[in-house]
Amino acid sequence: MGWLWAKFVDPVKGLFVRNDRFSRGVLTVLTGTTICKVIAFAAIPLLSRLFTPEDFGVLALFGMMTATCATIVTWRYEAAVVLPDSDEKAVNLLAVCIGLSTITSVLLWFAFQVWGRDIALLFGAPDFEFWLKLSPLCIWATGVWTALRLWKSRRDDFRSISVSRVVDTSALVTTQTGLGLGFQGMLGGLLVGPFIARFAAVLSIGLSTLRNDGELIRRSLNWQVAREQAIRFIRFPVYDTPASTLSSISREMPAGMLGMFFVTQWVGFYSIAYRILSVPVQMLGGAIAQVYLPVARDAAAAGRLDKLSLSIFGRLLGVAMTPMIIVAIAAPELISVILGPQWVFAGEMLAWLTPSMLAVFVASPLSEIYSILERQQEKLVFNVALFATRVASLGIGGLLGDPILAVALYSVSGAVFWALQSVWLLNLSSVPSGTIAKQIFAELLRGIPFILFISAIQYRYNSPMKLTAATFVAIALFFAFRWKEFLGPGKSRQKLF
Repeated sequence: MGWLWAKFVDPVKGLFVRNDRFSRGVLTVLTGTTICKVIAFAAIPLLSRLFTPEDFGVLALFGMMTATCATIVTWRYEAAVVLPDSDEKAVNLLAVCIGLSTITSVLLWFAFQVWGRDIALLFGAPDFEFWLKLSPLCIWATGVWTALRLWKSRRDDFRSISVSRVVDTSALVTTQTGLGLGFQGMLGGLLVGPFIARFAAVLSIGLSTLRNDGELIRRSLNWQVAREQAIRFIRFPVYDTPASTLSSISREMPAGMLGMFFVTQWVGFYSIAYRILSVPVQMLGGAIAQVYLPVARDAAAAGRLDKLSLSIFGRLLGVAMTPMIIVAIAAPELISVILGPQWVFAGEMLAWLTPSMLAVFVASPLSEIYSILERQQEKLVFNVALFATRVASLGIGGLLGDPILAVALYSVSGAVFWALQSVWLLNLSSVPSGTIAKQIFAELLRGIPFILFISAIQYRYNSPMKLTAATFVAIALFFAFRWKEFLGPGKSRQKLF
């Protein structure tokens, strides 16, 4: 994988490289993440024809359980790996993460052996039981992978992060499509993929860590230092673990609650809609979040956190707002053309999910400010309120027997809370609310011509194919007009980093 990266990716990356640490890091992670998302996105039309909505429903339940448990498996100490003032201390925090991940995964294995069947029946998916009992293996690998990624962020080794992401996605898609084609209709074809993918990613980044930092790790490991660092950053398990757990549950709960109130098919519709929309969020937002934490730590120490955070907010808002509004307008027709008419309800859900995903896209990197400023109590308060609101939203839709309403209420309430959190975090960084409002309004004005164009096409022609083509044209034109703004260096932005 390394030679392939050096031969094909590095030369392309060189076309855009800028002389600041933040941009180099983002571009490196973004390159790998883009490859991942292109591979995953390209596989969706094929997978949607190899497997049923019910199969995707079980996959969504598995993803919900592993994502939620992976959030707590290291007790959130991985978020502190970039914070110690020396690499020797950080190494011992990394060891704490791996040790806790192992212990917690073993405890989860015992719990799922006892209560696995009851949990599967609660979600209305008996086929889920077998995979739930195996899930601690995937949870452990995810916890270790996350801890190693944060260690690599600290060491500014973003290339290894990108390579591990490509390995993960390639293994996932290859396994799912290969087994899907060879054993069409077999649920295991979807569920084996995450196990192979995650262990392949751990192997990739683990070997890189041992190769580059093995000597540092061996000479730095010390039980007493590990204990001191665990106590020093005790706020992470005490406050950040429940906050992040609630955040993960509130993000994943539609799969669980739709399974409780409706048939698994609706979970599958939601899963596909979320999977499509999460591509830009995880691709660019995740790349920036990965790099933002260590850079923001230094910016805060230098008194420049406000300029850095406002710059990130403006760029994310500019990249996402107009394209997501366009996608929301055309979503049902778009999905029916790309995936087939049997997935049209996924298109309706996708349209309603866009407000929440837009807000999450902008707010996710900024949420690292909680860790930088050690304000985990406020993060916990936010996530408790978000969790309660989303449970109520999905519950109302479920009791009324309307899955589309459930997803709509879930998304709108989440969008409001994430937008408020963005404002709050920018205020914590000393960015005035008036400046934030001006940036949002200016971005909306820039997007009006493109939004009017797609709306006119939808009104004029009753043709899903024409609307789909117009959607791609509108988004392409949007980025054609603004690519220099998004990729250009900008003297003022260079000074921030």
